[in-house]
Amino acid sequence: MSEENNSNQEHGDNKPGKKKSPENFPIQEYRLVPADHGYEGYEEDEIDLIELAKTIWDNRKIIYRFVAVGVVLGVLVALLSPKEYVSDATLMPEYAKEGDLGGASSLIQQYGGLIGLSGGTYNASSNAIRVDLYPKIVQSLSFQDKLARQQFYFPDYDTTTSIYNYYLEVQTPGVLGYLKMFTVGLPGTIIGAFKSEEETVSTGVSNQDEIVELTKNEMDVIEVLRQRVSASLDEESGVVTVRAQMSNPKLAASVAKFTIDELTEYLVEYRTEKVIRDLDFIEEQLNDARERFREAQLELADFDDSNQGNLTARAQTERQRLQSEYDIAFNLYNSLTQQFEEAKLKVQEETPVFKVLQPVQVPVNDETSGAMVLVVFVMLSGIASIGWIFVRQFLASNPFGSES
Repeated sequence: MSEENNSNQEHGDNKPGKKKSPENFPIQEYRLVPADHGYEGYEEDEIDLIELAKTIWDNRKIIYRFVAVGVVLGVLVALLSPKEYVSDATLMPEYAKEGDLGGASSLIQQYGGLIGLSGGTYNASSNAIRVDLYPKIVQSLSFQDKLARQQFYFPDYDTTTSIYNYYLEVQTPGVLGYLKMFTVGLPGTIIGAFKSEEETVSTGVSNQDEIVELTKNEMDVIEVLRQRVSASLDEESGVVTVRAQMSNPKLAASVAKFTIDELTEYLVEYRTEKVIRDLDFIEEQLNDARERFREAQLELADFDDSNQGNLTARAQTERQRLQSEYDIAFNLYNSLTQQFEEAKLKVQEETPVFKVLQPVQVPVNDETSGAMVLVVFVMLSGIASIGWIFVRQFLASNPFGSES
């Protein structure tokens, strides 16, 4: 009986709508975990700056030794390395807004009718080279090849020769050059010793039909020149700077001057090539028209002199023919004369003007400052010493072959 009551009581407790007693709720446990739980391993990976400084201080003797070696090497390099001088000059190219007409073109449009010249729609800035292409012109193969073939005076060797011949035949490597040749460059030196003479001696072959043929040695000289002779553009001011770096101050100034002259000549030739070609063609046609006009003029005069008083129809017809030829020759000659004058004005208008803001100057100070070389070697030796301290400490704490 009691078992039935207990059973009914258990079933009655599960009836819907009946409130459960607090004893029937499941027991839930809550744990309080510290905020830094699970981050114990990160504390070991953090860099202790104090310990780092202490390690460096304890091994300061190593730093002193490295720096001392760096000072010695820096002094040797500063004394033995060849001096380099840089000469530069700045140019201000001619700028023209698109659609603007120059003075000569404006003169033709305004007053051309009074002197028999047509106005036209000629634009002087139609074929100008973009200023940002100037550095690429200086770095081009044809430009550098022409520079390398130019004769310069080399004061250090008291000789006048081309840059090709200077680098390939005249120049001596120097102490550091020989050291590099027989250490880092030893493989190349050995390979070069077995090459034939035709491969090592410059031939200086260059074609004029848009194909340049150079030897490997000449290409090596071109690569050296591209590092030493360059042009740069200041986009804010529009000023072009030409820079030349050489082993002698006067030589650097001479190379910079030649680069500026060659660059301006190239730009003038580019700007005026088309109009000069037109001018030459018109001048050739004008000479032919002048000769034709003179012949027609003489034939008409000779006919009039030999037929004075002869009023026959045949004579009048012949004179009309000669007069027509004379008129045609005169009109052609007059028209070509006008075009010739216009072409000369166009050549003048197309010729660009370059203002030299800073002329070429013989440099006074060299670029390879001994103090700067010494500072660089001291800094590099100090960095290397600190790196060696921590590498040695790492190797001591983690010897090879030990299990981590």
